[in-house]
Amino acid sequence: MTYYAIPKEMSEILLARGILIWQPYVRIIYRAGKKKNDIIVDSLIPKMCNDPIVTVLLSRKTKLVKLSKGTSLSGGMFLKPAMDGYDVMNFFRKAYSKVEELLEKTSQDFDEQVQLDIDWQRYRAIFILTRRLMERHRPLFRYFVGKTEAHPYAVALFLKSLIENGLYIKKDSTVEVLSCERVYYPLIITSDLRIFEIAWRLKNSLTYAWVLDKFPKVREFYERILKRKDEECGRKNPNT
Repeated sequence: MTYYAIPKEMSEILLARGILIWQPYVRIIYRAGKKKNDIIVDSLIPKMCNDPIVTVLLSRKTKLVKLSKGTSLSGGMFLKPAMDGYDVMNFFRKAYSKVEELLEKTSQDFDEQVQLDIDWQRYRAIFILTRRLMERHRPLFRYFVGKTEAHPYAVALFLKSLIENGLYIKKDSTVEVLSCERVYYPLIITSDLRIFEIAWRLKNSLTYAWVLDKFPKVREFYERILKRKDEECGRKNPNT
């Protein structure tokens, strides 16, 4: 079954500032150990980035949005998914292994590992994206509130907390996928490449902004979409 995430009230205002994209997401209901989880995950961009960490950061609790079998919005561009629910779960596993590797490497030498080939700075933005989670773990993360820099070991530790406490996935946990369903998640993209997740909040998405900044391939992908839309509008209006 296919669902649509329902845009929040007043999202029509943002529609006038950009174009509507129906981003492919997958809803996964699964059991990890004794805990059950219900999430939606971007099923295109993580594959494009080829980075399992992106899969973690572009995951949302399903309860954050409202799903419907139809949508009141007309038009928009529907993008094709590149991953299914099982691919996503595999990326979660890879993300956990990657974080474990980062923790091991950075704990061995707190200073020298900063200059490794791994792009540590790529993950700095998570401290902005997950402030609420940080506040729930004050004994561990109080130090990072308001910081713009963080040591790789701290970043890896925080990512591990996201995976274990948000996704309930741990090193030896057994994961059983109960169901997978396609979800179209509305995004508004403006001409200056700001992205709004209008089914969640009517603010510029820090997550997608970070992805656009760190992954040129994704930025170029959305730039081509904007250019294509501009060309279509030009053909429809002979006076321009």
